[in-house]
Amino acid sequence: MTGRFTVLASGSSGNAALLEANGFGLLIDCGLHPKALTARLAEVAASWASVHAVIITHTHTDHWKDLALADLRSRRIPLWAHPAHFDHLAAASPSFEALDRAGLAHAYQDAHPHDLAPGLRVTPVRVSHDSDPTFAFRVDAHDAGQLAWSVGYASDLGCASRELIEAFAGVDVLALEYNHDLKLERSSKRPRHLVERVLGDRGHLSNDQAAEVTRAVALRSGDGFPGHLVQLHLSRDCNRPELASASGRAALALLNPRSEVITARQDTAAKSIPLLRRPDALNRTGSRTVTPGPPVAVRRTVQPALPGFEA
Repeated sequence: MTGRFTVLASGSSGNAALLEANGFGLLIDCGLHPKALTARLAEVAASWASVHAVIITHTHTDHWKDLALADLRSRRIPLWAHPAHFDHLAAASPSFEALDRAGLAHAYQDAHPHDLAPGLRVTPVRVSHDSDPTFAFRVDAHDAGQLAWSVGYASDLGCASRELIEAFAGVDVLALEYNHDLKLERSSKRPRHLVERVLGDRGHLSNDQAAEVTRAVALRSGDGFPGHLVQLHLSRDCNRPELASASGRAALALLNPRSEVITARQDTAAKSIPLLRRPDALNRTGSRTVTPGPPVAVRRTVQPALPGFEA
């Protein structure tokens, strides 16, 4: 089974990614105006005809838009979300009721694999973020009963669990939040409560934290996996693409120096990644030993050394 993965937009102003597999298109999040989504799809030689389902990670409004839900109903495109997300959308979205009445609202369950199309399985993994519940996804494509390729997608999380590391072991593409540079966040003019929120367990990953997660996933994966690292949700104010890229490359330098690092942007679609079965696909998992590095970014209350706060 062949496919393609493309981040259409990533950041606090709107998020969407397109995963295509054998003619089936899955849109992960729909946090842009429909006209903007239409333009981003066209930018990567796709269209709404390429989209057959939408799945959302959580209910912060940079991951869904009411007009996008109305557009899904008019196009008869089903929306997948957690039952708690539907409860929120029923109260917050004027367009959701019509979508639900049309039979287009489908629920996924935490840690339960869902077959969205023949050979395409999505497994939600709950992550720590201040929109509860928030999910990452592992997407597996099977061909002739064998795993062909996998994508791990985690756009918003304040810290990573070992369950997430295990879930993402052996993916071909690791799409992971690299939200902020710790120094830029601490020195920013943002309100103190916002800085505290971003740096907490239920906020967003720093470049350093994300690099730890990247390295941990690579350590639990076979040689050469992941082949691509896609960096998501960079802060406009408190990060720089070159800083995020350097952190990601350093995390993979000893394990997968040939892995491609792609830093997604808010204002344009990222480079598309072709997905196909690799000759070494059966070796995608297996722990590796390298020079000891920093620990996995597991839960902690606030990143240390934030002025005015105790670690």
